[in-house]
Amino acid sequence: MKFTNAENWREDLFNRWPQDWPDKSKHVIPHDVTVAQYEELVALLDAKAGEREIEMFLTRNREALSMVIWLFSTGHHMSWIFPKAPFRPSVGEVGGLIPDYLVAGANSMGVQYFVLELKGPDKRAFVKQGKRVYLSAEANKGVCQLMNYLDYAARDQAYLRDSLQLHQFREPTGVLLIGTDEETEDPQVRQFKAAWNRMNPQIMIRSYSALQRTMLSKLQDHRKLPTVEK
Repeated sequence: MKFTNAENWREDLFNRWPQDWPDKSKHVIPHDVTVAQYEELVALLDAKAGEREIEMFLTRNREALSMVIWLFSTGHHMSWIFPKAPFRPSVGEVGGLIPDYLVAGANSMGVQYFVLELKGPDKRAFVKQGKRVYLSAEANKGVCQLMNYLDYAARDQAYLRDSLQLHQFREPTGVLLIGTDEETEDPQVRQFKAAWNRMNPQIMIRSYSALQRTMLSKLQDHRKLPTVEK
C-alpha cells in the first residue's frame, strides 16, 4: 500500500482501509512512539522493574508495545494489539487460554500474528550451571505457556478468526519477552540464546534491551532523537 501525500497518509489510510486487515479499533501506529516512552522504558530497565511494572507501562504505552513486532521486520504498514485475547474460556476442569497479548503487524506480505508472553526485565531467560546453560524456571514456564497457546491456535484457527475477528489469522509466532542483555554478556549464554532462536523459530526469546534498541532506532529514523545515548 502506497500513499501519495505523506502529510495526509493517515487520512488516506483510514479511507482506504483494506478489507483483509483487522478492525480499526485495535490499530496502533508504531511511528507515533515518543521520546518520553523510550526514556520511561530505559528507567524501568535501569531499575530492574518486575513483570507487573513493565506490563503497566506497556498497557499505557501501546506504541511502545507495538515495537515488539518490529523485531521481526513487520508492522511497517500498521499494527494491532489485542490484550488478553480469550483463546479458550475456562470450562470445568479445562483451564482457559488467555495470552498476555496478541499482536499483529501488516507489511507487503500481509498480516502476521504474534502471541506475546511477558516476564519481568528483572528475570533471567537462562541459567548457567557449571559449563552448561539451561532455560531458567521463569523462561521455561513462559515457553510452555506459549506452546499451549500456539498448539490451540493451530488447531482452531477458523474459530479464532471468526470469534475474535482476526483477519488473515494463521499459525502465529510465539514471543517470550524477558530479561535484559546483561545476561548475554556471558559468551556461552549468548551462543545458547542464539541457538535457541535459530532452532525454535516458532517460539522466540527476546529481551527488553532489544525492544529498547528498536524504539531508539525508530526515534532516530524520525529524527526525534539525534544521538545514541544508550
